[in-house]
Amino acid sequence: MGNSKTALTREEKRGILAGIFCYALWGLFPIYWKLLDEVHPGEIIVHRIVWCFVTTALVVLIARLDIMSLIRDPRAWKILVPAAVLVTANWSIFIFAVSIDRIVETSIGYYLNPLVTILFGVIFFRERLTRIQLVAVTLCAIGLAFFTWSYGHFPWISIGLALTFAAYGALKKKGGYPPVEALAFENAIMVFPAIIAGIVIAHITGSHAFLGSMSAHGWLITLLLIGAGPVTALPLIFFARAANDIPLSLLGFIQYLSPTLSLLLGVFVYGETFTLAHGVCLGLIWTGIALVSVETAMRGRVSPKR
Repeated sequence: MGNSKTALTREEKRGILAGIFCYALWGLFPIYWKLLDEVHPGEIIVHRIVWCFVTTALVVLIARLDIMSLIRDPRAWKILVPAAVLVTANWSIFIFAVSIDRIVETSIGYYLNPLVTILFGVIFFRERLTRIQLVAVTLCAIGLAFFTWSYGHFPWISIGLALTFAAYGALKKKGGYPPVEALAFENAIMVFPAIIAGIVIAHITGSHAFLGSMSAHGWLITLLLIGAGPVTALPLIFFARAANDIPLSLLGFIQYLSPTLSLLLGVFVYGETFTLAHGVCLGLIWTGIALVSVETAMRGRVSPKR
């Protein structure tokens, strides 16, 4: 019976797979948003919120999911309203950063984010780190500190991304609500402010990319803006599943997949500079990830005694 507590449960295995899937998608997101480079970032953010709401609302209706229980739950409002604000802020910072060619800085933010997530897990959920996890966190912290110091200026984009998404993850963990219903709730909260913001942005900037041209290119832009909904909703649903099923400390390490992919895209696809700081940071981070991966694999091989 002594080893039964170390085996991965079915829920943990499901949560790990969900986490890997959502972070792989997030890591490749710059490709999608770069296709909308000619569209004003504010307009992209508005359409991302609106079409994500449409997507999740359709899923709720088709699958006949019970969202009314969340609407009637005062606790849900206390948790999901700030969650909606946080994830919207995170989306906004990310899209703005991609639009001004700061993909590398977004990757710094999402490298930093798991450390903040792990910290939240220890502080708010009393999760304990194993010795191997502690070593891995220390290695990652050294790598990030060196990277930030070498970057030359205080990375506001990175800090903003890390704090908003770590706090969002902590709230999702605390709420424990069904992924699709919770996401639909969050988008319902933000959709009307987004529409108002869209009207204001269009008036100020004159940006009307959506249905702004009847050409093939114009229709492609329109379809990409609509596609921002399902592209946004799918990984968030998987993220909510992962946050519900596995400890934040473990989820924190899986999150390194996303910034690694983004960093590779920034350097090899979009031509951003790769320096010694990048190499040192990645080397330390991946050493930590390797340690935790080995520990997790060893836990997975341990079967409960009956």
